[in-house]
Amino acid sequence: MMESPHQSALAKNLGWGWRELILVILLSVGMAIGLSLAARGLIAALQLEVEQALVSPALYLTGLGVYLSVVAAIYLVVARRTGWAALGLTATRWYYFVIVPPLFAVELIALLTVNLLVALVVGSFENPQVAAISGGRALSIRELILLLLLVAGVVPLVEELFFRGMLYPLLRRHLGALVAILLNAAIFAIFHVIPLLLPGLFVVGLFLAYIRERSGSIWPCVLLHALQNGFALLAISATLGQGAQP
Repeated sequence: MMESPHQSALAKNLGWGWRELILVILLSVGMAIGLSLAARGLIAALQLEVEQALVSPALYLTGLGVYLSVVAAIYLVVARRTGWAALGLTATRWYYFVIVPPLFAVELIALLTVNLLVALVVGSFENPQVAAISGGRALSIRELILLLLLVAGVVPLVEELFFRGMLYPLLRRHLGALVAILLNAAIFAIFHVIPLLLPGLFVVGLFLAYIRERSGSIWPCVLLHALQNGFALLAISATLGQGAQP
């Protein structure tokens, strides 16, 4: 694979290493645990009945807080010294954005193929994210809009900051492009801790890491990730039936 000059320059001038990456993970986990405990304590104190799904206001705000804690950790450990541009929040050639929609179409075909193969192997394929997001019921328009803001807005930006902004340049500094892309995709899939979705997430990670390699920026990755998450959420909503009223 031909090296991107943007990526080659970035890999040689990092302002962080594996120690900082681990520190970001530990700090993020610590803040996430603190937020979760605080939320549980508040729910218990107010004796609230909370639906065990992301559509629940309490879990929605907790999830948002968890993702924002990752941004805070990245800022405290890395970005305040290096600036956000070093993490890939930088301009790139316009055509990298133009190719994202057709690339998403190819990714979607590959993802559906992989999920079909998984279904053939295990006997069925039921996305566990359906219950985790909606509780298995139809989403109202308000719920769908709020979920899109989180799942197709905040989540892609934060995950790309970490996986393609911090992690990928570290891998690329020591490895060739192909191996770095494969390893980055594997780590991305494993971090989601959803065994049934591991093959599909690996495929998604391959496309995200590839466009990071070519563009030298995470913005096209964020756009591709947003399309993927947004499409998945709309598909879940359509499957459940858009029958609820806002």
